[in-house]
Amino acid sequence: MPRPDGDGHQVSYELGSSRKVHQFNVPANRNESAPHGAGSYHDPDQHHLLMGRIEAYLIAQRETDA
Repeated sequence: MPRPDGDGHQVSYELGSSRKVHQFNVPANRNESAPHGAGSYHDPDQHHLLMGRIEAYLIAQRETDA
């Protein structure tokens, strides 16, 4: 979903007993489609690409928190 300030997007998720929100800046590649909300997967390939980025980000966060 877009960030409240309109300068990028944010991802929210729940892990057991906690909920997290991460905000991302506008991507360097402006030709890329903006992410859509859950259930609005207009382009499955784009959705897969974005979910891969999110997974990589979460793994990196977990490694830095350890």
